[in-house]
Amino acid sequence: MDENRFFKWTGRVNSILFLLLLVLSIGFVIYGFISSNNWRNRNAVEVTDLGNAVEDIEGFRLSDISIVCGKDIQYVKLNSQAKSKGFSSGSGYHNVTRNLVFFVGRDMNSHWLFDSNMFLIRKIDQLQKNANDCKEKETVSIYYEISKSDTNSNGKLDEDDAITIGLSNPDGLNFSEVETGITSVIDHSIDSVASVLTVLMQKGSALIMKKYSLETYKMISEKEITKISKKL
Repeated sequence: MDENRFFKWTGRVNSILFLLLLVLSIGFVIYGFISSNNWRNRNAVEVTDLGNAVEDIEGFRLSDISIVCGKDIQYVKLNSQAKSKGFSSGSGYHNVTRNLVFFVGRDMNSHWLFDSNMFLIRKIDQLQKNANDCKEKETVSIYYEISKSDTNSNGKLDEDDAITIGLSNPDGLNFSEVETGITSVIDHSIDSVASVLTVLMQKGSALIMKKYSLETYKMISEKEITKISKKL
């Protein structure tokens, strides 16, 4: 008799614990859904001049503040959510950067990098003189990898479109396109005094190394790796 009572109480306790776990699971799902909606609405901004329409974009949102090392300059990314593949359901949304707004000096003189918010900014890198930390570094230029047009004709800007390399002053002014029509960028680097940018890239089937002046933004030299002779 005592043994039967023990099993009955054990069964009831297990049922109660299972019910509590079920309720907690439902609560976490609801909380996650609400938090996701709050995050998506946080930093949402209304952009009045969108330029040319881009399909599959859902809203624009500001990111956190980024500091330009060694300068009294900050910038904030303007992101959007665009449809992408690779999720379990076959499609989903991911954040992409469409523009940057710069704030310069104590008075925070501000301007956008581009007049349009329709480009896809794939990479942003502060090119700096060597130092141990951000306080001691000096940014001499900002490097960008951007897709500006639907070169693969799939109806949207994505990472399969051709890349344009751009450079600007640390405050986002004097933006200049130094290379266009790139299939992929393998790597980039600067010399020890931050005066020359070197980029290893693929254009079509050719692998090319190019050097650019960070003072004039002009190409200094180039070498196609696939045409370098082998040692005999």
